[in-house]
Amino acid sequence: MQLIVPILRMVYIFLNVFDTFKTLRLPPSSAKNGGKPTARAMSQRKRSMKGCMTVWIVWCCYVIYERTFDPMVRLFVPFYDEIKSILILFFLVSRARGSEPVFLFVIKPVIKPYAATLDLIFDIAFTVTDFVFLLVTLP
Repeated sequence: MQLIVPILRMVYIFLNVFDTFKTLRLPPSSAKNGGKPTARAMSQRKRSMKGCMTVWIVWCCYVIYERTFDPMVRLFVPFYDEIKSILILFFLVSRARGSEPVFLFVIKPVIKPYAATLDLIFDIAFTVTDFVFLLVTLP
């Protein structure tokens, strides 16, 4: 099982990257619409972007959990690697449909009370990093 979980992780990441690449590409233009994509194609792309974002958010939370608590949980939970591989297989097969309930009912309620604080922290962090980047790139 020590070999299966990393392989499943790599396959899952590859499929996420490929799905993101396909989603970010603009839909083909329509001759009827003056060279612009149709409204149906754009709404389908928007829906696909939402699902793709949900998959990435759930994956990032899983990786943070794994890096933080994995060594402790592994000691106390029997068949932990098997449980992890089944979980990754579930997300691999179900893609956005499996990640969406996890996001809506687990991650979103945990983060929602801290949204204003997190926005302020990220805004300050981006401002500081932009300023540092500006100072570094000056001749």
